[in-house]
Parts: sequence; C-alpha cells; structure tokens
Amino acid sequence: MATKHCEKEMLQQVNQLWSLLDDISENNPEAYQKFIRHHLEEGIKQFSPPEPHTCFQTGILEFGERSLYVNLCTWSWISAPKTESDPVPLAGGKLEENVEGTEIYTVTDVVYSPEVLKKVNEDTVERDQLVRLAMKYIEEQHSLRLSHSYTLMKYKLKGSKKQMKQRLTGKASPAQTAREVTSTESGASLLQQLTSLKLTDKENEENSPPIWLPSDIRHPKKSGLIEEISSTEFDSGNKVETPNYQLSLSKDENEKAKTIQLKVELPKVSSVTECNLSVSKNDLVVDVPRKYRLQLDLAETISEDMVTAKFNKKTRILSVTMPIKYCIASELC
Repeated sequence: MATKHCEKEMLQQVNQLWSLLDDISENNPEAYQKFIRHHLEEGIKQFSPPEPHTCFQTGILEFGERSLYVNLCTWSWISAPKTESDPVPLAGGKLEENVEGTEIYTVTDVVYSPEVLKKVNEDTVERDQLVRLAMKYIEEQHSLRLSHSYTLMKYKLKGSKKQMKQRLTGKASPAQTAREVTSTESGASLLQQLTSLKLTDKENEENSPPIWLPSDIRHPKKSGLIEEISSTEFDSGNKVETPNYQLSLSKDENEKAKTIQLKVELPKVSSVTECNLSVSKNDLVVDVPRKYRLQLDLAETISEDMVTAKFNKKTRILSVTMPIKYCIASELC
C-alpha cells in the first residue's frame, strides 16, 4: 500500500513539473531557455571524464625513494580561479601501488580546471608551480615526504584512464549515489525551485537560487573520495625562515671545479635528526619542519651518491660537500 501511495504522489509531482515547464515555456521563453541550457551544460560537466594532461615522476622518501608517478589531469567540474590572485582549486585521488617487471612504484592523480592547465602549455614557469603545488598537496593529504626534484615524462598518463578514474572517484557508480536520495525529496525540491524560478524570473541571474536536477543533488563526501583544497591552505601554521648560507667552489690543481661546499646556519636546531636533506643532480633542499627551509638550484651536475653532510652541534652549522659529476662524451648525465 505504501509503495502505491508513493508512486501516486510521484506521478502527481511529475505532472505538476510538466505543467510548470509548459507554463514557463509559454509565459517566459527566455527563462525556460536559460533553465534548459544551464542543466545541459551542468550535465555535460557532471558526466565528462577526467582527461590526462601531463605526467611527472618524483620519489617518496619514506620508502627509500620509491618512484611516485603523478598524472596531472583536467576535469571540467573543477572551477578555475576567478582572478590571478585567487587560490588555484585542485583535487586528488588515492595512492595506488603497482608492480611493472622488477619496478615497484606508486601512482596517483591530481586534477585542475581545464583553463588552468591550458596556460602551462606556453608557460614553463607556471607549469613548474602547478607541479610543485600538486606535490605539496600529495604530501599534505597522504602524510608523505617527497623528493623536491621531478622529471616530466614523455607520455601524458601512467596506467589506464579506467584506473585513473577509479582512483579519483572511487567505485561507487552514479546509480548507487542516486539511490541515496528518495524520489519524493528529489521531486519536491525540483518542484519548489521551478516555482521559485517562475516567481523570480525578472530578477538578476546572479541573485536567483541555483536549480539542481535530481541527478545533480550534492551529498556530503565520504572519506576516501575526492577532497578539494586551495593553495592558501599550505600557508597555515608557523612561518618558516630561509637560513643564512654560504656556497663555495673548490678546484683541483688544474683549476677544474671539483666540489661545491655549502654551509647553512641553523641556530634553532639542536640535533641533526631535525634536518631533512634532499640532493638531486641539479638542486638541493634543506628542510627543518616549522623552522627553516632552503632550496637552491645548483649550477653544476652533482654526483648524488658521493654527497656527504655533517652537523656541528656547537656552531649549529650544517656542512654539505657535493662532488661535481663530469660525463664522458659517450655517457648521458
């Protein structure tokens, strides 16, 4: 009996909806066109899949620098910043471990607005900023420490589009999500908003309440699904200082550069265990959480395996010795 009663109510609401739509189309064609156009556009955004744009590789330091591949993707439902001073919205999926031959690696995905990633095709500086923003997002969301160097891959996507979408959205299908909303609530909500549209069609579009179709009703996100943050979140907490440092170059008897010496003053550090040192071929990062951070681009290519570092507790100075790597003509550095 209850089922028949619900079906009868739903049928009545459907008839009322059609009647309202017919009424709006006859009396206010402009509002009707806006309504249809708005929901067609929203529907396209809702169901359009994420698209791969760029893939880069970095390392997860906690796992002995295990490779991490990050797919930067575009997704139309991610909004673009309204002005250049606004934070850049982004979202990310879960981490997934994979084995390929003898390589064990981790892969994840970060999505931006299509408008945001379109700009990086012509601006390498902005591309670097978005890559580093994605790395910071991954560190914050998954409590990881990543290498500060990265390599852009020749391909756009690590893995398949199906795997990428699963990592970003989870396994819940649209049909499963829709079942969480009762048909009575959906119909009543839409009916109420259509009535509101009819009564306020002469007002400004900016002042009108948003109208959502039943399939567009937004639910609270569950843990493990996409989380969205802004770049301003990274600036919270204590201010981190750039420490005083000194770079010097030592040469051999033939006046050929041999090593780069770096001395960093860390007066607030009492133990070497507080320091995180990351050295790649062309850059160096000294990171003391909530106290200091120093990032340097190196003019010479470094032999990463030969780098040594010492911390003097008395002077509170970190000394880093970085041998310069010279390549043979047939060798790739």
